[in-house]
Amino acid sequence: MTAFSSNIKTGAVFILITAATIFLLTDNKPLPEKSLVKITAPEVPYTVAKSAEVSIPIFSRGKVSPAQIRHITSEVPGLVTFVNDKLIKGGFVEKDELVIQLDQQPFILDIAQKQSSLDQVKLHYYETKAKARVAKKGAGKNASDYALFVPQLRYANSQVEAASAALDYAKKQLDKTSIKAPISGKVIIANIHAGEYLQTTQELAKLYGTESVEVRLPLNDHQIALLGLDFSHLQPDSVVLPPTVAIKNFQDDSIIWQGVITRTEGERDKNQLLYVIATINNNDMANALLKPLLPGSFIEATITGRNKTELHILPRESLQAEDKLWTISKEDRLSRRSVEVLYRGKDQVYVASGIMLGERIVTGSFSNLVDGLLVEPKSQDHTDSVPQVTTPVMVEAL
Repeated sequence: MTAFSSNIKTGAVFILITAATIFLLTDNKPLPEKSLVKITAPEVPYTVAKSAEVSIPIFSRGKVSPAQIRHITSEVPGLVTFVNDKLIKGGFVEKDELVIQLDQQPFILDIAQKQSSLDQVKLHYYETKAKARVAKKGAGKNASDYALFVPQLRYANSQVEAASAALDYAKKQLDKTSIKAPISGKVIIANIHAGEYLQTTQELAKLYGTESVEVRLPLNDHQIALLGLDFSHLQPDSVVLPPTVAIKNFQDDSIIWQGVITRTEGERDKNQLLYVIATINNNDMANALLKPLLPGSFIEATITGRNKTELHILPRESLQAEDKLWTISKEDRLSRRSVEVLYRGKDQVYVASGIMLGERIVTGSFSNLVDGLLVEPKSQDHTDSVPQVTTPVMVEAL
């Protein structure tokens, strides 16, 4: 019993020592350091929705071609006696300037012969007229037209008219031996030299007018509708002003020529696009001080048509997939919104509805945004340059 009691006491002492040790360690353990965790809201850029009346510019490309091309031909045959020194490729000739002269002698001879024939038939006409006067005085009541020289006088008169017309034709043929420039312009092709004998309708030269040039610009149906293009709008007596065009050359985009849309083509191309024709007058006040826009140049065109009211112009990156964008509430929380997009430009997007004035619109593109997320808005107002009046704005668009 004595040994058993001793073991119990030893175990109790061990338990007490262990409990005391645990108590001491627990009571004296180091306290953990406490720190406040600050939740930082993501920073997002935004712009304020504003409304404006603007005309949506449409962007297109094309190649410049001459508005006027004339082929110089000869209407009469003959020997070339003179060729203007300017009638060479690249030369410039003025309207009605003599460029080619044919030998006139055969035509002068023909005129003299036609004049002689006219004088002869006139003489016959006067003789017949005199005979008719005498016959009329001595004829009875039943005298025939032949006895009264009626058909003879009519025939003589028709001979005079035919001979007179032949003389006029011969004189016009003589005038055609002097070939003049139909327009003022640059010579593209020249295939004539002095001493050559020309045949009728032979092409001698080709030139294009420098006063104005044209550009064919392809547009789709949506772009045509935005510009308000209509055949009736392009009529000369229409009160609706045609769309204007700003032209930039690929080689030098620092120069901008001004033009207007003058007409549309009557059929679509194989891609179902409709071409509109822009005319640029090099002599206009806006273009007179610039170097001329040469045919063959590849250009970029910005077409501006009728005004659209109550449009919101936002940066292109603000529009998300499926025509949605993010708005920021007064409590700085995000909300996803569907909008009606009228047109997507290269840098801007034109929204017709779905936005309220003064709303804050997120302008960046983020992949981790969710509805209700608390954010820190950062002003990045891209619409400061958008006018609040009815002045059209030129904004590059696709």
